[in-house]
Amino acid sequence: MLDHIGLAPLLGAESCAEIFDSSCGLVHFTSALRYPVFVGESNYNGNPDMLKTPLLKSMIDKYLVEEALSLRKAVWLPLGPQAARALEYLSGRGLLDRQRVLTGLPHPSGANAERISYFLGRKSRESLSSKTNASTLDAALKKLRSQVHALSV
Repeated sequence: MLDHIGLAPLLGAESCAEIFDSSCGLVHFTSALRYPVFVGESNYNGNPDMLKTPLLKSMIDKYLVEEALSLRKAVWLPLGPQAARALEYLSGRGLLDRQRVLTGLPHPSGANAERISYFLGRKSRESLSSKTNASTLDAALKKLRSQVHALSV
């Protein structure tokens, strides 16, 4: 998907697969919430709102802000709506360049196989299930390609 939006040349690579090689040094993995979070006995799923819950917001304000400030030239790829919200929050505070946050990629999990196939042009709009919103994916692809192009010039 990263190659499909044109990110590889921006990173000086032929394919984004190269950046995941352990010797490359171009990728940094992080989480909006640094430590595992449970609500009762269940994994955190976005509820309660991390930006309205003091403990969770403090993790973003301390740890994610530290990373954002040390990685000012990074391209950020939030995987999921909660990660995107955290990065939007930092962008709104002027701690991240909004143009460097590439929001809208389908989450790369098996549960999103149809969305990913459509996003990559491997599945036609006509063959999509009612659970996949083609217009949302089309808009995300257009926006992401535009953002990557703007970062390249």
